[in-house]
Amino acid sequence: MRPRHVNLFGNAAVSASLIFIPLWAAELGATTEQLGFIVAAYNGAILVASYVFGRAADIRGSRRILQAGLALGALAAFLQVFAQDPISALVTRSFLGFCVGMYPPALLAYARSADRTMGTFAAWGSLGWAAGTLLAGLSAGVAPADTRPVFLLSSVLFLAGLGVSSGAPTAAAGNLVVPLFPVDLIRRNLPIYLTMLIRHTGANMVWVIFPLYMRDVLGMNGFQIGMAYTLNPLVQFLVMQRLDRIRSTSLVAIGLVASLATFVSFTVARNVVEILATQILLGFAWATLYVGALQFLVERNRETATAGGILGSVLSISSIIGPVTGGLLAFGNNYLLPMYAAAIMCGIALVTFWVQYRSLPAPEPTPAVRSED
Repeated sequence: MRPRHVNLFGNAAVSASLIFIPLWAAELGATTEQLGFIVAAYNGAILVASYVFGRAADIRGSRRILQAGLALGALAAFLQVFAQDPISALVTRSFLGFCVGMYPPALLAYARSADRTMGTFAAWGSLGWAAGTLLAGLSAGVAPADTRPVFLLSSVLFLAGLGVSSGAPTAAAGNLVVPLFPVDLIRRNLPIYLTMLIRHTGANMVWVIFPLYMRDVLGMNGFQIGMAYTLNPLVQFLVMQRLDRIRSTSLVAIGLVASLATFVSFTVARNVVEILATQILLGFAWATLYVGALQFLVERNRETATAGGILGSVLSISSIIGPVTGGLLAFGNNYLLPMYAAAIMCGIALVTFWVQYRSLPAPEPTPAVRSED
């Protein structure tokens, strides 16, 4: 088994099931407030599952948790077909969020031993994100007024990931002692957790209004907006595969500076070509930042799944706080204010990372051992 291939199918399944949620919720009669609760419940479920099952993977082993998460993800994606109202939409999305938070920490533990290079592992995840978005768009084109084929597609992609994971070695990971609240682990990874919390909260302040900005301010149509969303992960895929020889701390710093530049560039883009150029910069920014964060965690932690699970929880917290804050800042269609705020938060994140990192003791070496795959 190659973890990168599971990452490809898993991310494709998640992205395929994600992009049409506002439309789906509206079809079920959800108000904008109810849509907010549905999105928050999904991210809240990821938050809880990421930590709980990341720790469990280090203690009990990763294989069963990885495969259970993918199998339940296929079921949860399929159950969305049967939602009839906002309440059932909330329940099915919460279930799917729980599954989406369940398997990535276990998968990261495998990647540490089998793929070893975090750039390649993360790159295939970005390719999966682009593929899922594209396939969902094609599915919606075949049945424009029906979201059920998109959810069926998502379920099939989860099953494909489950099939690929069947070759996972049974003995990888596990048998580690991890406290219920791992204070020491959090302390040694605090530079990454705080940095990602601040930066990603700012980013989510922008993402909640970005499609509206492209449509209402820049006059872009649906196809052009889709091009922008597809270009970003494709750039990530290309860039991530070339980052493994660069120090993790350097990658994080580069990613934060590039993120700051990206959010500022959004405010000066005036047409489709310029906004596509910003997506290239955005892809580079996230590629360097995310690979740097993964490398940092893998280098410093034997409890890889727990460390990765906490990172997933941190990103979920950002995905809850960011959209709410961004919506408030954009009151009265003031789309530029969240972008400026996100740029400032990237600067704060850079300073935070530098200060926190300098206060850490030197890491103990944690060499990865390649598993059979």
